[in-house]
Amino acid sequence: MCLNNLNQHRMSQQTAIRAGCCRATRYQQAGSSLVMALFIIVLMSVLLLALGRQLISSSTSVSIEVQGNRAFNAAQSGLQLGLAQLFPLNTTASCAAVAASFSFSQPGLQSCTATLSCSQVDNPDDPTPSRPLFRLSSAGRCEAGDIRSSRVVVMEAY
Repeated sequence: MCLNNLNQHRMSQQTAIRAGCCRATRYQQAGSSLVMALFIIVLMSVLLLALGRQLISSSTSVSIEVQGNRAFNAAQSGLQLGLAQLFPLNTTASCAAVAASFSFSQPGLQSCTATLSCSQVDNPDDPTPSRPLFRLSSAGRCEAGDIRSSRVVVMEAY
């Protein structure tokens, strides 16, 4: 009826729409809410997947950060143990007294190791070698599952 009306009166389509003769019936609009609902469901699913990936990525980076801190603490602990061996009470310091590696079994450093190296270097503050300068290097390594981390700490002491 709308097209007949349009042809009979030779109205432009704009005028016909303004007049209200080309309105869609309820039967013609029956599927639009279904399409909108499907679009919203797909959009929400995409958002949930993106948030899930973000959560997994965030938890992985936190695990790597924790492992890095554990490795740093293992390296620091190895240096402290090496210093205690390098400078014992009432004896002279020698790199030969420093153990090459330590394995930790304490709860915070479980599955961590520290590998030490010691060398005597020239002391720039003392031109006469009356006080030797020692360079200690400690490499801390930790692993948990498939995440492995290592940190290296170097210290000079005399």
